[in-house]
Amino acid sequence: MRYSVQNHRLRISVDQVGAELASLVNLDSGKEYIWQADPAVWASHAPVLFPIIGKLKNETTEIDGKQYAITKHGIVRNNEDLELYSQSEDRITFRLCSSAKTKAQYPYDFDFRITYRVRNEHVIVYHEILNKGDEPMYFCLGGHPAFRVPLHDHDPYDAHFLRFEHDEDAASHIVKKDGTLTEKTRPVPWTKGNILPLSHELFNNDALVFRNLNSRSVVLESKINGPLLKVDYAGWTHLGIWAKPNGDFVCIEPWIGLADFEDSDGVFKNKEGIIELAAHETYGASFDIKVL
Repeated sequence: MRYSVQNHRLRISVDQVGAELASLVNLDSGKEYIWQADPAVWASHAPVLFPIIGKLKNETTEIDGKQYAITKHGIVRNNEDLELYSQSEDRITFRLCSSAKTKAQYPYDFDFRITYRVRNEHVIVYHEILNKGDEPMYFCLGGHPAFRVPLHDHDPYDAHFLRFEHDEDAASHIVKKDGTLTEKTRPVPWTKGNILPLSHELFNNDALVFRNLNSRSVVLESKINGPLLKVDYAGWTHLGIWAKPNGDFVCIEPWIGLADFEDSDGVFKNKEGIIELAAHETYGASFDIKVL
């Protein structure tokens, strides 16, 4: 089931399965900004990442002395058990509560909610996590929206670039074939201080994974048609940039946390960037997509 809300500028649609943002249409131009999940390339739109980002070392982790196998990107992605919690004129909220099924992978009692709100030319994505248990719970959190590149059909992919808020010189951590990260890095082709040119070859070795960027916003631009959209991710600690090498999209991924490193000790609460949430407390984080 897919649900939609709109205002005078934008219409968004969200799939109940996984609570994925499946469509973002500029009503003035009729342009669709979200990758339409071609299964021959990559069959997702914008996965919601909780309680892990990427993969675990050896696909398992230790929580309170027990081993758990959490699937790649966590338990919200592709989950059919999310429910429509509320819908109003400008926003829609989906909810996933802990159950016997979730506890087989992730043992905590939680109430996870994600809200998509349209406001003028913005889509704001809010996350709320309530720890329903009597002990601290631990998790990572991330977004994974895939934007169409090119947005204008006849533009070449490599006519596009990302313009970061501030000058950057960070290298990317290397993603190994098993999905873990290494402290080794690979260079990133920054130009003019804050420009990251896009090319299909850029993603031949998987995602760009950044730990310490100066910027907290980035604009997707076309050399032919100018600025297309902006993602603001203030409060998020890490960023991923990814596409399939044969995919006409780019994912701009705000993260709090990372995939396991190759030397991980396998203890969940020791993961880099992990969030510790006290009993009966609520954690919130949001990012903003602006159509330009």
